[in-house]
Amino acid sequence: MKTAPAIKIVSSGATPRLTYVAKFLSENVLGSGVGIVPDQAGKEVHELIEAGHVVIYYGHEPMEGTFSIFSTGLTQEQGVRPHVPTAAITNRQTILFPAPDGFDLPFDLFSAVFYLLSRYEEYLPHQKDRHGRFEANQSHAFQNGYLMEPVIDQWLVMLKEALKKKYPALDFPSRKFRFVSTIDIDNPWAILNRGILRTAGSLLKALFKMNFREWQYRIRVLKQKQPDPFDTYGYILKLERQYGFSSLFFFLMGNYGKNDTNYAIDSFPFKKLLNSLKSSRLIGIHPSYKSNQRPNILKSEFERFAGLLGTKPEISRQHFLLLNIPETLRKLISHNVQTDYSMGYATHVGFRAGTSHPFRFYDLISEEETSLLLHPFIVMDVTLRQYMGLNPDQARERIIMLIEKVKATGGIFTSLWHNESLSEYGEWKGWQEVFENMVQEATGH
Repeated sequence: MKTAPAIKIVSSGATPRLTYVAKFLSENVLGSGVGIVPDQAGKEVHELIEAGHVVIYYGHEPMEGTFSIFSTGLTQEQGVRPHVPTAAITNRQTILFPAPDGFDLPFDLFSAVFYLLSRYEEYLPHQKDRHGRFEANQSHAFQNGYLMEPVIDQWLVMLKEALKKKYPALDFPSRKFRFVSTIDIDNPWAILNRGILRTAGSLLKALFKMNFREWQYRIRVLKQKQPDPFDTYGYILKLERQYGFSSLFFFLMGNYGKNDTNYAIDSFPFKKLLNSLKSSRLIGIHPSYKSNQRPNILKSEFERFAGLLGTKPEISRQHFLLLNIPETLRKLISHNVQTDYSMGYATHVGFRAGTSHPFRFYDLISEEETSLLLHPFIVMDVTLRQYMGLNPDQARERIIMLIEKVKATGGIFTSLWHNESLSEYGEWKGWQEVFENMVQEATGH
């Protein structure tokens, strides 16, 4: 069997940025064996071509006999400067850093991928929301109309097709669509196990508002005559068995506060819930609102997690999606977190980093690829209902559209839901069907 030719990228320098992008491309489209070769007056190019390699020439001018990609210079730089890339549309595809005529791709693919994956724009001055977050409407993707498109994944397909057309002997690894379900547990129960004071306060509040139906409902739950509405774990596990998927659960470990409406962490029911789930799946930590600015609090939450589960957390997602780059990610690395699932926006669904695939956090301050894997999510229940104001039918349509876009590129559709949004309780009436429909679409049932 004939071996497919190896791919070599010839550039003016194998900088950390270019190496980072090349590694991402190798993992997601090109396969193994991709190397970067410094250019010295074209000498290496001719030797590589004669040796039977496929040469991707990355420079300011196209080079004959190679697959030429235009270089704007971003991958050769260091540090952060005010920079807004030009966006254009070619053959209905959004591109960044357009190239002059004569190149095999109509844009600087490496700079475009690096700009989005590194979250370059989040290092630049911007207006934060009231929680201190980088908002979707501040992003280049939102302002240029491609937030709803997995543009990097689409570029990978474009690269693969262009290379295959020029070098038919190339054989690329296949990419199959995958579905990843993630569940945040902010409030394990709506009524049970919340402590005497909070339970009494909720009952008095219902009476004060003369909401006798709610008062009676809470009494029935407290007497265990009907289940707690937020106890949707059995429902989730049933769907997992029925449709053949598994969910990742993220638990708050912080103390009760204004934005951390937590529960009795040291109680027997909570420990029982953790033990019932940890045997069949990976459990992650959900660092609290307060912990994002208080390293001592973050440290105590990691210690509490380890004490309850007997192991340090390997995966995490920030409560309220409080993701300040690079500070938040550096703190997670210091606690040996391997994968973080916070890469998404609260106010809009879509692709914050332009891709559905996991990628390593590149620290632009230290100019290095880190060990932390960032796993983007694409859709969140609270985004759909609260921020976007969609009803269940509209939410289903939006989710199906996004699933189809991810399927078209062989990507990973990652969802973020909460146990309470599956409760059919209060404002979440009708949303259980939205979740199940999403699962059916994503699992092919």
